[in-house]
Amino acid sequence: MLVALTSCSDDADEPEAAPPPTPTSQSPTTTPSDRPSTSPSEKAAGDAEALVRRYYTTLDLLRRDANRPLGELKSVASSTEALVMRNLISGEREKGHRAVGNVELVQVNVESVSLDRPATALVDVCWDATDADVVDSNGTSIVSPDRKDVGWTRLTVTNTKWDKDPSGGWRVSGGRDLEKAPCASS
Repeated sequence: MLVALTSCSDDADEPEAAPPPTPTSQSPTTTPSDRPSTSPSEKAAGDAEALVRRYYTTLDLLRRDANRPLGELKSVASSTEALVMRNLISGEREKGHRAVGNVELVQVNVESVSLDRPATALVDVCWDATDADVVDSNGTSIVSPDRKDVGWTRLTVTNTKWDKDPSGGWRVSGGRDLEKAPCASS
């Protein structure tokens, strides 16, 4: 995917930049080729992937501990996804159900990034729920024995605050299961 970005400013009120300070001692110099270069799309992909990992961790924590505030969802989800997850977790809590174990993320692949507003990334996640369960108030599993333990989900991750918070504004805003061969769980 090719992403072209341009930036311009015609703010005449901004003062001219001061020259850089002169070092008082010798320090090693680096050339531009020595420094790693990360494009805005590569940075966005890394931020979106990190958010997806936090999203799954947050869901696991909220589903295990009924005392954790559901407001924590706001830090990882927005839009339809936040509403769906809030309703799911609230319903589980009302019935006395809770999760045990964790969903393992076997693969997290950022499939595409668009920096158009809102900035959006599509992230495919292969998850393994083998060690995750949902139990009732007596500790008895309520998960169907036919449940698929390993599968793929495509998450839409958006950053509506890209201009002001390009790293921290990412939220999962939607998702759907994919019909894909399961990845190998670890």
